[in-house]
Amino acid sequence: MKDKPTLKLLKLVQMHAGISRRKACALIDAGEIDVNGETVRNPFLRIIPSRLGELRLRGYPLSILSPQHRVYKYHKQVGVLCSHDDPHCGNTVGRILRAEGFIGYTWAGRLDQDAEGLLLLTNDGKLVQRLSHPRYQVKKRYVVWLSHFPVAGRVDQILLEMQHGITEDKEVLRIVKGELKRNPMRICITMAEGRKHEIKRLFSHFDLRIIRLKRVAIGPVSLDDLVPGKIARLDDEQVRNLYRFVDSLSFAEQSGSTDLCSL
Repeated sequence: MKDKPTLKLLKLVQMHAGISRRKACALIDAGEIDVNGETVRNPFLRIIPSRLGELRLRGYPLSILSPQHRVYKYHKQVGVLCSHDDPHCGNTVGRILRAEGFIGYTWAGRLDQDAEGLLLLTNDGKLVQRLSHPRYQVKKRYVVWLSHFPVAGRVDQILLEMQHGITEDKEVLRIVKGELKRNPMRICITMAEGRKHEIKRLFSHFDLRIIRLKRVAIGPVSLDDLVPGKIARLDDEQVRNLYRFVDSLSFAEQSGSTDLCSL
């Protein structure tokens, strides 16, 4: 007879409360998690999900039914921190999601606090992992506004150097492609890895200061005309296209988009 599959308690809390691994461990250590009526302080306790009758967080019952997977796009505003909770910032994506009833959701496509644009919200952890892990090279498109723009020929040279790669602190930073747009003047770039502050570091290398940074697409999903601060559910066809896209990632390299800007 085969053993029934088990999950670590911290994973169950993550899944059903929609919080980070670190936060789940901290809550369990603090005695804030009850399993079948008993407080459990071991985050690595193996639990058989089919035998889990009740799971409570700070006394609040968490649903243990398998969720229906859904995907939404969210236009993150400048000033919102990509974190579930932060002791120094009350304006976090996690708090916004909970206020909107998105229990058990997380996001793909982290953005700096001073950046804006597209995040994908979902309760499908595998989808987030595929969209976020660097090895899958998911292409993301951005629009960059600078405090000043060099002459067009110099911009083309800078973008070419960025494509070849810039080494900084033993890391190679690069873009997939880029182009200068006019009316208004802006630079549209495609990235595939997303190292910490990578876009800012690339432009800073050439003494160029970014005054506005906006992500307009993640893979096949575009921000389009979604208003800042708003959340919109992907329709069935968009969801199918997204899952087909992530299913193809392990077999083939993505093809680039012909138009880098989608404003």
